[in-house]
Order: sequence, then structure tokens, then C-alpha cells
Amino acid sequence: MLLASQLQAALKREGIDAEVTVSENFSVLVSPSPTVKEWMRFDSRFHDCMFKPEECLFVANRSVAQSKRRREGFENAGFAIVEAFRNNDLNPGAFILTADGQHGIRHLKNADFVVCYDDDADSAYHAARLWWELNTRFGEFGPCGEKRRFVCVGGRGIMSSLLYKSLMKGEPCRTEGRLLKKTAESLYVAEEDIVVCDKGSNTGDNLRELAGVVGNKTAIAAVTQRLALILYMSQKQQQPDMALDYFVIWQSLSETCKYMNGMRFASAKPILHYWAHVARRWKNYSAEANKFMLPVFGIDAETEKRAARLQSKYVVKQRDFPVRAFFQTIPFWLDLLFHGRRARHEYGINMRRWQKELRHYYGESIFMNRKKL
Repeated sequence: MLLASQLQAALKREGIDAEVTVSENFSVLVSPSPTVKEWMRFDSRFHDCMFKPEECLFVANRSVAQSKRRREGFENAGFAIVEAFRNNDLNPGAFILTADGQHGIRHLKNADFVVCYDDDADSAYHAARLWWELNTRFGEFGPCGEKRRFVCVGGRGIMSSLLYKSLMKGEPCRTEGRLLKKTAESLYVAEEDIVVCDKGSNTGDNLRELAGVVGNKTAIAAVTQRLALILYMSQKQQQPDMALDYFVIWQSLSETCKYMNGMRFASAKPILHYWAHVARRWKNYSAEANKFMLPVFGIDAETEKRAARLQSKYVVKQRDFPVRAFFQTIPFWLDLLFHGRRARHEYGINMRRWQKELRHYYGESIFMNRKKL
């Protein structure tokens, strides 16, 4: 979305009349035709560009570009290649023209910190994979010359105390950061290497605490797709000097709605409440008077209309409707109270699978690290 915004601004400055459209599954189309304003999906609506494909610029990954260029009429279309949109690196070096014959692959760089930021233990698993990959490739020291650290970020959420009661038996302090720490330790990260940032009550507090730990050093944050854009836009607004790279964990709907992160309880209504107010959050938090995060490009009138329909039905955690929000929270709490063991059961299944995978890929590094301890 930021790339599309920058392209649109550049074209406007040059006086070029072109549409810049954000697609759901590849990223950006630059087209001279106003008929593609509502163009949304690359595969299903590709025929919309048949008018003059050689005048379009398609920003896509290599496999998509190669398959589309073989189609009749698209031999001379312009393609810019980026290997993956699953990161937020907008450095122009990540975008390689096909004519250059290069591979736009991003290589994993060494980092001083591995950060897991989420209310989902999946973040800790992917952060642990990053941790062991960095240890295998670069050893235990970051580019600053000091021992790498594993940072777990997250305070106490609205359902944390009850949800984590099942997942963190015997823990007096049940926060998202503590759960991520517990998960990372179970995935063979030594306790002495872990830093917990769990004092914050919102994204801004979390970023300030994280910035105090990272300082001017480098870090990679593993974060699920559901929270990645919020973290990214907030960090760029509030802590722009922090050298934080992103490993975005993409999840399907079923992968997002889990018992162990609380999203599957009460017939998955928590995630509906979360999605209902995403657009509202962008508008309120990126307003001039607030500036909590950078504004998001690409929210059109149709999205606004659909968001309004959802917001009228799902209002949990919204200050404008405290009474309705309270009563809508009750089914979540009841379901958690009577079926919290489901979260513990699911967490245990995932933990055994994650441990097996890490031993398979990084068994030697894990063994050598444990031997040192």
C-alpha cells in the first residue's frame, strides 16, 4: 500500500494520468485506463488489462510474472519483480526488473535481537525458528558483537488473565510477553537470552519499551499478519529510528481462529469484533490530532460501507458503546471459563509439533547450545 501511494504521488508530480490499484494477492497495478479502478484480483480479473498491456506495469512475484507473460498479448507488458510481499521492506533494491535477469531474493541478515510480538504463541514459534536459523548461520553474536537476545513483547489483554490461566499454570504474572517467553523456553531458547517487555497496555507503550531494549541495534520481529500492519504503521510513526525488520506470519482464517489465542471461543466472535473495527482504528489513530500510526492507503468507499455494517453489530472494547460492549464480552468469558482446557489441549499439540520440527532442522545447534549451558 505504501508502494502504491508513492507511485501515485510520483506519477501525479510528472503529470501522468494513470490509475494505481492495490490488488488482494500480488500488490500493485499501474494502468493508463480508468476502467480498472475496481480491479481487485490479479488472476480472476487479469483480462481487464487486455486493452493495452504493454502500457501497464505489473508488480508481482517471479512465478506470477512468468506465468502471465506466457499468455498471448502480454509478451511486451512491463513487470517489476519482487520475490515476496510478505515483508515490509520498501527499499527499491528489493524490486528487480525482469530485463536485468537478476533474482530479487531477500537473504536473511544477521540481527542483534529476535522479537516476537503478538497475542498468539505462533509468533514465538516462528521467532524461535528465526533464532535458530541465525545461530546456525551467524553464530550466537549479532552484528554489534554482543550476544543476540530474544525479546518477548506484550502486556495484559482483555482476556489474558482467564485464557492464560489454562496455558500458564503456576505463573503469577500472566501477560502476552510471559506466555511468549514460556513458549520460547519450551522451544529450546535459554532463559538467560530472553528479555520480556510486558509493561505496556497498548502498541505505543510496547514500542517505547522495545525501543529501550533495542536502542540503535538491529532487530527482526516475528508477528502474525493480523497485527503486522498495526505494528508497522505505529512503529514508523512513533519509533521511526528503530532498526526493526519484519517477518510476517501469514495465516488462513482457520489458522487465525485458534483456542490458544482466544479467537475461536464463542463461535469465533472475537475475531469478528477485531475485524469490525480495523478501518475505524486506522481513521481514528492516524488522524492529525492523534497521530498514533501512519494512515493506511487504499481504504475506499465500499470498504468504509462494509466496515460500518460490521461496526454496528460488533462493538467489543469500543468506548462509544460501553454497555453493549460489556454484554457482548460475557459469552467470551463464559466460554473461556467452561472450556479453557481446549486452549491448553491445542497449545500442547502445537508445542509437540513445533519441538519436533525444530529438532529436525536445528538439532545440532540446539544440542551444542544446551551443552554450553
